[in-house]
Amino acid sequence: MKRLTYLIVCSLAIGSIAACKQESKFQVINGIVYDATMNNITLITCKEDTVNISTMDANRDKVCGVLLEDSVEVVCIKEKIEGKEILKVAELTIIKK
Repeated sequence: MKRLTYLIVCSLAIGSIAACKQESKFQVINGIVYDATMNNITLITCKEDTVNISTMDANRDKVCGVLLEDSVEVVCIKEKIEGKEILKVAELTIIKK
């Protein structure tokens, strides 16, 4: 009986740990700056995808200014606004100018 109780408690503990695993809320995107405005940047990734990333409300210490055709690494957060998913920049690093 003691073994069964111990087995049930261990199973519940392992199950609760596995259920609490969350996806990383950050996403890293590498690409070349195709377009840049005051409120967003558009990147072309190495897979030739075009990605638009919002820079609105970004921390200016972690997001520096970019020029067209700069190679950058952007750390983004997915956010739902009015039922649509957008990417918001958390940190931007210029790899090559």
